[in-house]
Amino acid sequence: MIRTVYFIVLATLLAVIAGCTQSEPAKPLRIGFNTWPGYEFIYLAKVKGFYEAAGVDVKLVELNALGDVRRAFERGQIDIMASTIVEVLIAAENTGRPLKIVAVTDASLGSDMLLAREPITSVSELEGKRVGMEGGTVDVLVAGAALRSAGMSFSDIKVVGKAQDDLVADLKSGDIDALETYPPYALDLLKTERINKIFDSSSIPGEIIDTLSVDGNVLEDRRHDIQLFLKAYFKAFEYFLDNPRDAGLIMGKREGLNVEEFLEAIDGMTIFGPADQAPYLKADARGGDVLKKAGEALVGSGWLQRSPDIKAFFDAKVAQ
Repeated sequence: MIRTVYFIVLATLLAVIAGCTQSEPAKPLRIGFNTWPGYEFIYLAKVKGFYEAAGVDVKLVELNALGDVRRAFERGQIDIMASTIVEVLIAAENTGRPLKIVAVTDASLGSDMLLAREPITSVSELEGKRVGMEGGTVDVLVAGAALRSAGMSFSDIKVVGKAQDDLVADLKSGDIDALETYPPYALDLLKTERINKIFDSSSIPGEIIDTLSVDGNVLEDRRHDIQLFLKAYFKAFEYFLDNPRDAGLIMGKREGLNVEEFLEAIDGMTIFGPADQAPYLKADARGGDVLKKAGEALVGSGWLQRSPDIKAFFDAKVAQ
């Protein structure tokens, strides 16, 4: 009897120990993104079941603005950040954590734009006017380029910093004179009387790119999961190429756009597939050049305290 009890207790202890030593199920990869046509392939991959098919658990964290996405990353609330290079550079400096770019999603070729209320018809007429933009985002780069094109700087205007939703309302009401914006907001505003486009990113081709970036420590710990995520993401890109209207319907609906409007928005950017990645994932190639120029602009406008170490944002294994 004693021996029987001994073996029962022993078996129970071994079961408990075994349970404690088993690895916990992998947590979902949390992907943070805001409303922007170039990021919608993240959503399309979810809808079409590509993440599940690839064998990776993904949680989409949809936020209102680029600044919200950056702050969520800085707080550790997301693992992968869909953003422009501006948020990448600022988040790295704010947190001191290694940040690695694992993919480029798109380049803006007209989608980012500066809109103004009549009677303003040119950038030069913005002197002393109230110009809305979301601080610490790509808005700063595009607005800065627009001002330089007219021989001006931020000191020549009155910057109004708010989230896009609030700024759109301000432009419509006349509380601000101009707004740095992008689709889908821009498409709605351009339907409004007395609002004109006075500058867009087609004047600075290749300088405004969007990326998927990840904490370098997370990349090392979950490299395989991130590879599976990217595989599913690019499958969504291929699906769009083969089925543009069906994919456009799915992606546009989430942005409040019909198919034609969504495809029009996509026409204002270059969408990068898997074959386009390599030059943008290396410090000594196109990716390094773009980050360097953005870093210089952000230091000059006061959004960064020091010039970033460009090489630190790239991972040799990712670029392979």
